[in-house]
Amino acid sequence: MTEQRIPKARPDLQGLPARPAGGARTMGNTARLNANEWAEPTSAGGYFTAAELEKLLLNRYPGPAIEIRQILARQYGVEPDQLLFGNGSADTILQLFLVFGGRGRRTLLFRPTFDLHARFTVFAGGTVADEVIGLPYELTRERALAAMERERPEIVVFTTPNNPTGTVIADDVMLAVAERFPETLVLVDEAYSDISGRTLLPALADHPNIVISKTFSKVHAAAGLRFGILIMHPDLKKIVDAVLIPFSVGVVTFALATKIARDEAGVKRRIATIRSERERVFAAMKKVEGIEPFPSEANFILFRIEGATAPAQARFLDHGIALRDMNAWIGAEGCLRVSIGTREENDRFIAALSQVFARAHA
Repeated sequence: MTEQRIPKARPDLQGLPARPAGGARTMGNTARLNANEWAEPTSAGGYFTAAELEKLLLNRYPGPAIEIRQILARQYGVEPDQLLFGNGSADTILQLFLVFGGRGRRTLLFRPTFDLHARFTVFAGGTVADEVIGLPYELTRERALAAMERERPEIVVFTTPNNPTGTVIADDVMLAVAERFPETLVLVDEAYSDISGRTLLPALADHPNIVISKTFSKVHAAAGLRFGILIMHPDLKKIVDAVLIPFSVGVVTFALATKIARDEAGVKRRIATIRSERERVFAAMKKVEGIEPFPSEANFILFRIEGATAPAQARFLDHGIALRDMNAWIGAEGCLRVSIGTREENDRFIAALSQVFARAHA
């Protein structure tokens, strides 16, 4: 049989492994503590009446989303024209890398950190510069500025609280970088900031090179909705708007996001639940011999183990618990990550801890 020829990807993308989909790894009664989602079911039917659904017309392109823009502007303390929406935060962040990254341009990352930022750099044709902080994750102002002086990147990314460590990066670290390097785009990924109660939003007005990313995938309990937000200076937004993919958010998503954004009491309840359950799980983990959990201000806990991570992950799966193996992430070698689930799922994880690591020692 003659070998078929197919188009080739760019050389820098050839061999790039696909990132596994979060929902495809578990089945049945497995507790999905591997994707940092809100664990309790959130039904779209709970937000819409039949009459409201009748008003959602699918034959027209989406409008300017004035209502959700006004609600979020009030909540974030910014102007409506500072908000940019996309099909999940990944979509919005990718747009930044396509605009401000690219061939001959560098992105500085403080590892371990969210792996998609590195992938987006490569997608755009740029190169990644790594500053490996390691564990515990303690990024100082001096360390950040020294790395910036050395690399002189066009983009620098701060994820706070950081994924996978759950560590909050101090405001003065990020602001020092933004002030000393005004021509560098400073992306602050705040996917988990509602849980920590810390945000850099108040500093946005005085630092036009800062862009803040938000998402509805965590405390808004809407990972399946795919609704992401970028918040930036109006002049910066004009640049991004010029190359933005039009209509990347549908009318149903806008309508549902508007309903969810109004439920501020629900967000507060989820934050309180995450914090209390996280502390309970962390306290239980501290009692287990052979693991080292790291303090977190997000909805997950990173922990280092003795021995290989893949067998330990498999043993947890035998107990019906899916965790994330972080061993391949630069700076997080030898670690697993557990998301905070429902109280019952967290109880299952706590019960499995001693059994999994007792077997490992045996």
